[in-house]
Amino acid sequence: MPYYLGIDGGGSNLRMAVVDEHLVVQRELHDTKANPNTVGVDKATLHIQETIRETLADFPHKIRAVGIGISGAPREIASEWLTHTVQGVLPDTLVVPSSDQEIALVGAHSERLGILILSGTGSIAFGANEVGETLTIGGWGYVMGDIGSGFWLGLQAVHAYVRQWEGTQTRPSMLFDMVRHAYGFATGYDVIPWLYMPQPDSSKIAKLAPLVLDAYEHNDWLAQEIVATAVAELALLVNTLKRRLNMPHARVAFGGSLLTHPTPLAKGLIAALHLPEHPIADHSAVIGAALLAKLTVDSL
Repeated sequence: MPYYLGIDGGGSNLRMAVVDEHLVVQRELHDTKANPNTVGVDKATLHIQETIRETLADFPHKIRAVGIGISGAPREIASEWLTHTVQGVLPDTLVVPSSDQEIALVGAHSERLGILILSGTGSIAFGANEVGETLTIGGWGYVMGDIGSGFWLGLQAVHAYVRQWEGTQTRPSMLFDMVRHAYGFATGYDVIPWLYMPQPDSSKIAKLAPLVLDAYEHNDWLAQEIVATAVAELALLVNTLKRRLNMPHARVAFGGSLLTHPTPLAKGLIAALHLPEHPIADHSAVIGAALLAKLTVDSL
Protein backbone atom coordinates (compact mmCIF):
# COMPACT_ATOMS: atom_id res chain seq x y z
CA MET A 1 0.00 0.00 0.00
CA PRO A 2 1.39 3.46 -0.87
CA TYR A 3 1.92 6.05 1.87
CA TYR A 4 2.04 9.82 1.63
CA LEU A 5 3.53 12.50 3.87
CA GLY A 6 1.81 15.84 4.32
CA ILE A 7 3.67 18.86 5.70
CA ASP A 8 1.80 21.98 6.80
CA GLY A 9 3.81 24.94 8.08
CA GLY A 10 1.30 27.56 9.17
CA GLY A 11 2.01 30.91 10.78
CA SER A 12 2.32 29.41 14.26
CA ASN A 13 2.80 25.65 13.94
CA LEU A 14 4.45 22.92 11.89
CA ARG A 15 2.36 19.78 11.36
CA MET A 16 3.19 16.51 9.64
CA ALA A 17 1.07 13.46 8.92
CA VAL A 18 1.61 10.16 7.14
CA VAL A 19 -1.51 8.70 5.51
CA ASP A 20 -2.31 5.64 3.46
CA GLU A 21 -4.19 5.70 0.15
CA HIS A 22 -7.49 5.99 2.04
CA LEU A 23 -6.20 9.03 3.98
CA VAL A 24 -6.10 7.06 7.21
CA VAL A 25 -3.48 8.69 9.44
CA GLN A 26 -0.54 6.44 10.34
CA ARG A 27 1.71 9.01 12.01
CA GLU A 28 1.14 12.62 13.10
CA LEU A 29 3.36 15.21 14.75
CA HIS A 30 2.98 18.89 15.71
CA ASP A 31 5.86 21.26 16.40
CA THR A 32 6.75 24.97 16.44
CA LYS A 33 6.61 27.23 13.38
CA ALA A 34 9.00 26.96 10.43
CA ASN A 35 8.30 30.14 8.44
CA PRO A 36 11.65 30.99 6.77
CA ASN A 37 10.81 34.70 6.82
CA THR A 38 10.56 34.78 10.61
CA VAL A 39 12.98 32.09 11.82
CA GLY A 40 15.43 32.25 8.91
CA VAL A 41 15.88 29.90 5.94
CA ASP A 42 18.65 27.78 7.48
CA LYS A 43 16.81 27.30 10.76
CA ALA A 44 13.54 26.54 8.96
CA THR A 45 15.29 23.96 6.76
CA LEU A 46 16.85 22.16 9.71
CA HIS A 47 13.63 22.27 11.71
CA ILE A 48 11.55 20.79 8.89
CA GLN A 49 14.12 18.07 8.22
CA GLU A 50 14.43 17.15 11.90
CA THR A 51 10.64 16.94 12.18
CA ILE A 52 10.44 14.71 9.10
CA ARG A 53 12.98 12.35 10.67
CA GLU A 54 11.07 12.32 13.94
CA THR A 55 7.74 11.69 12.19
CA LEU A 56 9.15 8.81 10.16
CA ALA A 57 11.30 7.28 12.90
CA ASP A 58 10.96 3.47 12.63
CA PHE A 59 8.18 3.83 10.04
CA PRO A 60 8.44 0.52 8.15
CA HIS A 61 7.09 1.66 4.79
CA LYS A 62 8.43 3.80 1.95
CA ILE A 63 6.87 7.23 1.41
CA ARG A 64 5.65 7.47 -2.18
CA ALA A 65 5.22 11.27 -2.32
CA VAL A 66 5.33 14.33 -0.08
CA GLY A 67 3.07 17.39 -0.24
CA ILE A 68 4.42 20.48 1.49
CA GLY A 69 3.06 23.97 2.10
CA ILE A 70 4.92 26.43 4.33
CA SER A 71 3.69 29.88 5.35
CA GLY A 72 5.85 32.59 3.80
CA ALA A 73 7.24 30.21 1.16
CA PRO A 74 4.67 29.62 -1.60
CA ARG A 75 5.51 27.38 -4.55
CA GLU A 76 5.74 30.38 -6.89
CA ILE A 77 8.86 31.73 -5.16
CA ALA A 78 10.16 28.82 -3.06
CA SER A 79 9.57 25.64 -5.07
CA GLU A 80 13.27 24.77 -5.21
CA TRP A 81 13.79 25.33 -1.49
CA LEU A 82 10.72 23.29 -0.54
CA THR A 83 11.82 20.41 -2.76
CA HIS A 84 15.45 20.41 -1.63
CA THR A 85 14.45 20.65 2.04
CA VAL A 86 12.36 17.48 1.83
CA GLN A 87 14.78 15.61 -0.43
CA GLY A 88 17.55 16.30 2.06
CA VAL A 89 15.82 13.60 4.14
CA LEU A 90 13.94 11.66 1.45
CA PRO A 91 16.19 11.93 -1.63
CA ASP A 92 14.28 9.49 -3.84
CA THR A 93 10.77 10.67 -3.02
CA LEU A 94 8.50 12.77 -5.25
CA VAL A 95 7.96 16.20 -3.67
CA VAL A 96 4.91 18.32 -4.52
CA PRO A 97 5.70 21.91 -3.44
CA SER A 98 2.63 23.96 -2.63
CA SER A 99 1.56 26.72 -0.24
CA ASP A 100 -0.15 26.64 3.13
CA GLN A 101 -3.34 28.06 1.65
CA GLU A 102 -3.45 25.60 -1.28
CA ILE A 103 -3.09 22.55 0.95
CA ALA A 104 -5.79 23.95 3.21
CA LEU A 105 -8.09 24.31 0.19
CA VAL A 106 -7.39 20.76 -1.00
CA GLY A 107 -8.01 19.44 2.49
CA ALA A 108 -11.22 21.40 2.92
CA HIS A 109 -12.77 20.42 -0.42
CA SER A 110 -10.98 17.07 -1.02
CA GLU A 111 -10.01 18.50 -4.41
CA ARG A 112 -8.08 21.39 -5.92
CA LEU A 113 -11.16 23.49 -6.66
CA GLY A 114 -13.01 26.34 -4.97
CA ILE A 115 -12.04 29.14 -2.60
CA LEU A 116 -10.38 29.20 0.79
CA ILE A 117 -10.48 32.23 3.07
CA LEU A 118 -8.10 31.93 6.00
CA SER A 119 -7.74 33.95 9.17
CA GLY A 120 -5.28 32.74 11.76
CA THR A 121 -2.12 34.54 12.75
CA GLY A 122 -2.27 36.05 9.24
CA SER A 123 -4.99 36.29 6.59
CA ILE A 124 -5.09 35.19 2.97
CA ALA A 125 -7.47 33.90 0.30
CA PHE A 126 -6.75 31.30 -2.36
CA GLY A 127 -8.82 30.05 -5.25
CA ALA A 128 -8.62 27.42 -7.99
CA ASN A 129 -11.11 27.14 -10.84
CA GLU A 130 -12.17 24.30 -13.12
CA VAL A 131 -9.59 25.07 -15.82
CA GLY A 132 -6.71 24.91 -13.35
CA GLU A 133 -6.17 28.62 -12.85
CA THR A 134 -5.18 29.64 -9.32
CA LEU A 135 -4.96 32.99 -7.60
CA THR A 136 -3.87 34.24 -4.19
CA ILE A 137 -5.26 37.46 -2.71
CA GLY A 138 -3.82 39.00 0.46
CA GLY A 139 -1.18 37.22 2.49
CA TRP A 140 1.29 40.10 2.36
CA GLY A 141 2.32 39.69 5.99
CA TYR A 142 1.77 41.79 9.08
CA VAL A 143 3.82 44.77 7.85
CA MET A 144 1.52 45.16 4.83
CA GLY A 145 -1.67 44.71 6.81
CA ASP A 146 -3.13 41.19 6.99
CA ILE A 147 -6.42 42.91 7.83
CA GLY A 148 -8.87 40.49 9.39
CA SER A 149 -6.14 38.27 10.83
CA GLY A 150 -5.43 37.40 14.44
CA PHE A 151 -2.40 39.67 14.31
CA TRP A 152 -4.45 42.58 13.01
CA LEU A 153 -7.19 42.08 15.61
CA GLY A 154 -4.60 41.85 18.37
CA LEU A 155 -2.85 44.98 17.15
CA GLN A 156 -6.14 46.87 17.24
CA ALA A 157 -6.46 45.87 20.90
CA VAL A 158 -3.00 47.33 21.59
CA HIS A 159 -3.97 50.50 19.71
CA ALA A 160 -7.11 50.75 21.83
CA TYR A 161 -5.09 50.51 25.04
CA VAL A 162 -2.50 53.11 24.00
CA ARG A 163 -4.99 55.57 22.54
CA GLN A 164 -7.25 55.48 25.59
CA TRP A 165 -4.24 55.81 27.92
CA GLU A 166 -2.92 58.88 26.08
CA GLY A 167 -6.37 60.42 25.65
CA THR A 168 -6.61 60.46 21.87
CA GLN A 169 -9.51 58.01 22.17
CA THR A 170 -11.98 59.76 24.43
CA ARG A 171 -14.78 57.21 24.27
CA PRO A 172 -13.94 54.40 26.73
CA SER A 173 -13.64 50.81 25.52
CA MET A 174 -13.44 47.72 27.67
CA LEU A 175 -10.43 46.70 25.58
CA PHE A 176 -8.33 49.11 27.67
CA ASP A 177 -8.77 47.15 30.89
CA MET A 178 -8.68 43.79 29.12
CA VAL A 179 -5.26 44.48 27.61
CA ARG A 180 -3.98 46.09 30.81
CA HIS A 181 -4.96 43.11 32.92
CA ALA A 182 -3.75 40.56 30.38
CA TYR A 183 -0.17 41.84 30.52
CA GLY A 184 -0.01 43.85 33.72
CA PHE A 185 0.61 47.15 31.95
CA ALA A 186 0.76 50.13 34.30
CA THR A 187 1.23 52.83 31.66
CA GLY A 188 1.18 53.14 27.92
CA TYR A 189 4.97 53.05 27.88
CA ASP A 190 4.92 49.44 29.08
CA VAL A 191 3.73 48.49 25.60
CA ILE A 192 7.05 49.50 24.00
CA PRO A 193 9.34 46.78 25.44
CA TRP A 194 6.53 44.21 25.23
CA LEU A 195 5.93 44.99 21.57
CA TYR A 196 9.43 45.64 20.23
CA MET A 197 11.87 43.60 22.33
CA PRO A 198 13.68 41.69 21.06
CA GLN A 199 11.54 42.28 17.94
CA PRO A 200 7.85 42.37 17.01
CA ASP A 201 6.32 38.89 17.20
CA SER A 202 3.18 38.42 15.13
CA SER A 203 2.18 35.27 17.01
CA LYS A 204 2.39 37.03 20.38
CA ILE A 205 0.28 39.93 19.16
CA ALA A 206 -2.24 37.55 17.57
CA LYS A 207 -2.87 36.04 21.01
CA LEU A 208 -4.72 39.27 21.87
CA ALA A 209 -7.34 38.59 19.18
CA PRO A 210 -9.63 36.65 21.58
CA LEU A 211 -9.86 39.77 23.74
CA VAL A 212 -11.39 41.67 20.82
CA LEU A 213 -13.84 38.84 20.12
CA ASP A 214 -14.78 38.62 23.80
CA ALA A 215 -15.33 42.39 23.97
CA TYR A 216 -17.50 42.09 20.84
CA GLU A 217 -19.67 39.51 22.61
CA HIS A 218 -20.07 42.02 25.45
CA ASN A 219 -21.27 44.71 23.00
CA ASP A 220 -18.18 46.88 23.25
CA TRP A 221 -18.52 49.58 20.58
CA LEU A 222 -14.87 49.56 19.50
CA ALA A 223 -14.60 45.78 19.30
CA GLN A 224 -17.70 45.74 17.12
CA GLU A 225 -16.15 48.32 14.78
CA ILE A 226 -12.92 46.30 14.60
CA VAL A 227 -14.73 43.05 13.81
CA ALA A 228 -16.93 44.75 11.21
CA THR A 229 -13.81 46.07 9.43
CA ALA A 230 -12.22 42.61 9.54
CA VAL A 231 -15.35 40.97 8.12
CA ALA A 232 -15.57 43.49 5.28
CA GLU A 233 -11.93 42.96 4.33
CA LEU A 234 -12.15 39.16 4.36
CA ALA A 235 -15.36 39.26 2.31
CA LEU A 236 -13.60 41.53 -0.20
CA LEU A 237 -10.85 38.93 -0.66
CA VAL A 238 -13.41 36.19 -1.37
CA ASN A 239 -15.46 38.28 -3.77
CA THR A 240 -12.34 39.40 -5.63
CA LEU A 241 -11.38 35.78 -6.19
CA LYS A 242 -14.87 34.93 -7.43
CA ARG A 243 -14.68 37.77 -9.93
CA ARG A 244 -11.13 37.26 -11.15
CA LEU A 245 -11.41 33.46 -11.46
CA ASN A 246 -14.89 33.69 -12.99
CA MET A 247 -16.56 31.38 -10.50
CA PRO A 248 -19.42 33.31 -8.89
CA HIS A 249 -20.86 30.22 -7.23
CA ALA A 250 -17.62 28.73 -5.98
CA ARG A 251 -17.67 26.60 -2.85
CA VAL A 252 -16.05 28.56 -0.02
CA ALA A 253 -14.01 26.99 2.76
CA PHE A 254 -12.87 28.60 6.01
CA GLY A 255 -9.36 28.14 7.35
CA GLY A 256 -7.48 29.35 10.40
CA SER A 257 -8.60 29.26 14.02
CA LEU A 258 -10.57 32.52 13.82
CA LEU A 259 -12.86 31.15 11.10
CA THR A 260 -13.03 27.41 11.68
CA HIS A 261 -14.59 28.01 15.10
CA PRO A 262 -17.93 29.84 15.59
CA THR A 263 -16.34 33.17 16.48
CA PRO A 264 -18.02 36.55 15.89
CA LEU A 265 -15.63 36.96 12.96
CA ALA A 266 -16.75 33.69 11.39
CA LYS A 267 -20.43 34.44 11.97
CA GLY A 268 -20.05 37.89 10.46
CA LEU A 269 -18.33 36.51 7.38
CA ILE A 270 -20.97 33.83 6.91
CA ALA A 271 -23.59 36.58 6.82
CA ALA A 272 -21.52 38.84 4.55
CA LEU A 273 -21.00 36.04 2.01
CA HIS A 274 -24.62 34.84 2.29
CA LEU A 275 -23.51 31.31 3.12
CA PRO A 276 -26.25 28.92 4.26
CA GLU A 277 -24.16 27.53 7.12
CA HIS A 278 -20.71 27.46 8.65
CA PRO A 279 -18.38 25.72 6.16
CA ILE A 280 -16.90 22.54 7.59
CA ALA A 281 -13.66 21.27 6.04
CA ASP A 282 -13.47 17.67 4.88
CA HIS A 283 -9.90 17.41 6.17
CA SER A 284 -7.22 19.50 7.85
CA ALA A 285 -4.52 21.31 5.88
CA VAL A 286 -1.87 18.73 6.72
CA ILE A 287 -4.10 15.98 5.32
CA GLY A 288 -4.69 18.27 2.35
CA ALA A 289 -0.93 18.31 1.75
CA ALA A 290 -0.82 14.52 1.75
CA LEU A 291 -3.89 14.38 -0.50
CA LEU A 292 -2.29 16.82 -2.95
CA ALA A 293 0.70 14.50 -3.13
CA LYS A 294 -1.62 11.56 -3.80
CA LEU A 295 -3.60 13.44 -6.46
CA THR A 296 -0.34 14.36 -8.19
CA VAL A 297 0.81 10.74 -8.23
CA ASP A 298 -2.58 9.59 -9.51
CA SER A 299 -2.36 12.10 -12.39
CA LEU A 300 1.05 10.90 -13.59
